[in-house]
Amino acid sequence: MKGRIAKGLFLLLTLLMLSGCWSRHELNDISIVVGMGIDKEDDHYRITIQTVSPGQVAVKKGASSNASGVITYEEKGSTVPEALSRMTVKVPRYLHYSHLRMVIFGEEMARAGISKPLDFLSRNMNMRTDFYFIVAKQVKASDILKIVSEMDPIPANNMYTKLENSDNYWSATGSMNLNYLLQQLGTHGKSPTMTGVEIEGNKKTGEKTVNTQYVQPAANLKYAGMAAFKEDRFIGWLDEADTKALNYVQDSVNQTTGFIPCVGGKGHITMQVIRSNTVVQVHLLDGVPEFEVKLRIEQDIADAECKMDLSQASVVQALEKLSNTKLEALIEGSIKKIQKKLGADIYGFGDILHHKYPKVWRKIKDWNKEFETVNVHVHVNSKVRRVGTILQPISQITTE
Repeated sequence: MKGRIAKGLFLLLTLLMLSGCWSRHELNDISIVVGMGIDKEDDHYRITIQTVSPGQVAVKKGASSNASGVITYEEKGSTVPEALSRMTVKVPRYLHYSHLRMVIFGEEMARAGISKPLDFLSRNMNMRTDFYFIVAKQVKASDILKIVSEMDPIPANNMYTKLENSDNYWSATGSMNLNYLLQQLGTHGKSPTMTGVEIEGNKKTGEKTVNTQYVQPAANLKYAGMAAFKEDRFIGWLDEADTKALNYVQDSVNQTTGFIPCVGGKGHITMQVIRSNTVVQVHLLDGVPEFEVKLRIEQDIADAECKMDLSQASVVQALEKLSNTKLEALIEGSIKKIQKKLGADIYGFGDILHHKYPKVWRKIKDWNKEFETVNVHVHVNSKVRRVGTILQPISQITTE
């Protein structure tokens, strides 16, 4: 009997220790923040948030509606959290950040330094770490969040999935979440990069719901290159070729498409990269670091405009050599361009040196300055795995 009483008392004490859902909020009482834009205005921050309108999203999924699925709010403050707190005089509900998908830095904001806004984003316990960072190119972050999406009633979700798709299948972009960004900012010898986004078309029309009613929208958001940083400050843009080269060096290419010119004739051969692996090694030559980038690539022939017989092993081997030469030239040329133009080690060569030769690293006072003249050699070994279901170009078959 005493044992049962003791067990009962123990269970009651255990229940008292449970906190329950003390911090819960009803769906009708919250505004779900899915996108945040951070711009710099003089000594203040202008914050734009994109919140979901649950009723309109439900309507859009079930039937057509002329109303937007989201609402944007703007406010200015001396700090990011102050600006967000000021928004309570405009937003009728509690701001809920656990579904945040995109954080957009304006170009001027990024140029001034992103460490202060990052401090708030990394401390906030209500935010997850899987949202992506991008930089608005030649427009404000607020302009990006005002463009109405043609495919998704929630534009921030549209940007999120678009970035993941392009990162997986094109490799001229890069997905940067909070943990990865903080890791890069804290890494010796590695400068961060973020994908750039620009408005393609008529910005004013793109802010209206009529933009979703066109077969070809008047305005669209397009990812364009990457923003390069030195420490926490934006210093310049990478174009599409430079971004691809960066992703190859960082071993971040999943799939992509490229082409090589036909030998002795007009046209191109399109190569579909299906697998890529990169190893970067550092060696000391008379005490000076040199880097070697080794790529192994598997690819399929997606399209052929040349007169050739792909059943011949010698023809396929010649294509592999052409592919190797072109990619080596692309990556080496891009690295030299970044060394001269930006002078920031966005590839992480310094981090590799730091891990392998820590004593040498400690002697280097300014790695970015050293990076400007370091030698980097690129070696590509590509293999064609599949040539497709036909062995000759259609143009050659139809003329025979």
